Amino acid sequence: MLLPIQISVALSFASQSVLGFNFPFESIQLEDSDVANNTDIAFGALPAGDKIPCKTFPGDADWPSDERWNAFRDSLDGALIKGVPPAAACYKGQYEDSVKCAAVRRGQSQSNFVKEDPVLPFGQWQLDNPCPVPQGSAPVYTCNITSFPAYVVNASTVKHVQLAVNFARNNNIRLTIKNTGHDFLGRNTGGGALQLWVHHLKAWEYLPSTTIAEYSGRAARVGAALEQYQLHTYMQSANITVITPGSTTVGALGGFMQGGGFSYLSSKFGLMADQILSLEVVTADGRFVHADPTENTDLFWAIRGGGPSNYGVVTSAVIKAYDPISIAISDFTFSGGPIAGFPTDNKQVSAETFWKGVSAYFSHLPRINDARGIGWNNINSQASSRGRVFAFSGRVYVGGLSATEAKALVQPIIADLNALGINITNPEPSWFATFPASAIPANGPGEGVSNGRFVSRLFPRKNFEDAASAEFQATMASIRTFVDEGGYNFHSVDFHPSLATAGYPGRDSAVNPALRTAMMHATGFDTGSHGPETTAEQRIASHARLNTYAQKWRDASPGSGAYMNEADTEEPNFQQSFYGANYERLLGTKRKVDPWSVFYAVTAVGSEVWKVQGTRGLPTQQGRLCRV
Repeated sequence: MLLPIQISVALSFASQSVLGFNFPFESIQLEDSDVANNTDIAFGALPAGDKIPCKTFPGDADWPSDERWNAFRDSLDGALIKGVPPAAACYKGQYEDSVKCAAVRRGQSQSNFVKEDPVLPFGQWQLDNPCPVPQGSAPVYTCNITSFPAYVVNASTVKHVQLAVNFARNNNIRLTIKNTGHDFLGRNTGGGALQLWVHHLKAWEYLPSTTIAEYSGRAARVGAALEQYQLHTYMQSANITVITPGSTTVGALGGFMQGGGFSYLSSKFGLMADQILSLEVVTADGRFVHADPTENTDLFWAIRGGGPSNYGVVTSAVIKAYDPISIAISDFTFSGGPIAGFPTDNKQVSAETFWKGVSAYFSHLPRINDARGIGWNNINSQASSRGRVFAFSGRVYVGGLSATEAKALVQPIIADLNALGINITNPEPSWFATFPASAIPANGPGEGVSNGRFVSRLFPRKNFEDAASAEFQATMASIRTFVDEGGYNFHSVDFHPSLATAGYPGRDSAVNPALRTAMMHATGFDTGSHGPETTAEQRIASHARLNTYAQKWRDASPGSGAYMNEADTEEPNFQQSFYGANYERLLGTKRKVDPWSVFYAVTAVGSEVWKVQGTRGLPTQQGRLCRV
């Protein structure tokens, strides 16, 4: 296992060009001499050849023999893992192990367990719940191992990545890529695939003075697998600020960055994709290349926001770094009655006053964003004997202000709520001297794992600029209907990563244009189960109902889209919703850099020409991948 490393840089250097510099794990590369006459691991060459109708699946006549898999394992120095889910230990057969089964029962609902497993996705509905952890005597489940990736390359060097890409391409095997496993759509898993596990490509190097193209300033070189909590630890040591994901165990440079990547500081510094100054990438032909604003420019443009797992495998990046910044956080709540999970002394008001309070809060989003802060909120509900009861938890998160300034920023919100009869006081902000101080949890990293589905929408800034406008009223009505009539919980993160905020070179990237004009990333969560105890018909019906209410969000924000990393796998017209006007250029780049279709991910650019077979009408990834 390659552990995180920190490489010191002499601070006496006035300026340093980083072109051509690599981490130690990137210096170990596949050479032409390693390939010899082995066609399984040879580099790709144009023309790409015929378009084969389906990816090769275990059991097919042209599936590689055990001898060839063993030879492949030898070329990887043993870094090849059989794709066996940990819950297989709970079933009768060759993998049965009571001690391992007990560990699975304890850990499988936690991110710290799932991210360290080579085959588990965070949401096992994405594979049609193929190997559930048995719960007592009923219902009786089965463990279908063939629904998981068949083999996993545990990559610790660029050579491992290249070998995986070459073997998959040359044998027409589906290739999937897993980092930490945080993915809500099923983009990092697939039945019968060769899975590339890049979770151990971790490294860090602080660059106090860096020049890349037109950028000069602080930077950091980061391994693609560094997680949020690791980045916070490193930036604390270097006394700098860098953009990170919101959850502790999300990998910053994988799907998070490649889908855009919003942060608590996105209104101030932009998206994760906006931070990228250069990339090191293994492309579909198996070659290791450098990409920046002047070299491999199409690849550099596409990877930054154009969707994960689709143009190449990122092994490291150079990202912008900023001066340390203080963080202030103000939290407040109110509700329409007693509700589970909220304090008993929470301010309670009528339903109509509650929803007026929600509208009052959201009317302040432009002002919060203009202060380079973000809003963060939840609207929960539950049924009661006197009808549905609602609760609102709001947060204003802002960087670079003193506690006094942050409290003054929140005061107009509190004043408006008080005027409505919601008599809460302006809270004293929690204030932190640095970004890491606000983010590193006392009990260490880790989150829960969900097996549910949800929907999302990007509401544009224009919908919030005038609380009397038809756009604002339609937005509020669609949210209320979602919660009140639909019975769903609502969450939004309210940020504004404009082109001006993105700066150089971020403003010239494949980021969804809808993100640049957005002020609210809204998400809503299905109340129906998508677990193994439900039928395919029940899951389809549950999602169809959820989508009916999500359509009201789309109707209230025509021409906008959704944030592809936290979205519905079945988002209507995903090409426009996730990519906007960038789609055609991205499709051209995809065909140029990957004419073999080595890389595929559901909802990725070009994925509409592929379909997973045998899914019973579900948008799952366990079956054979074929052209439409």
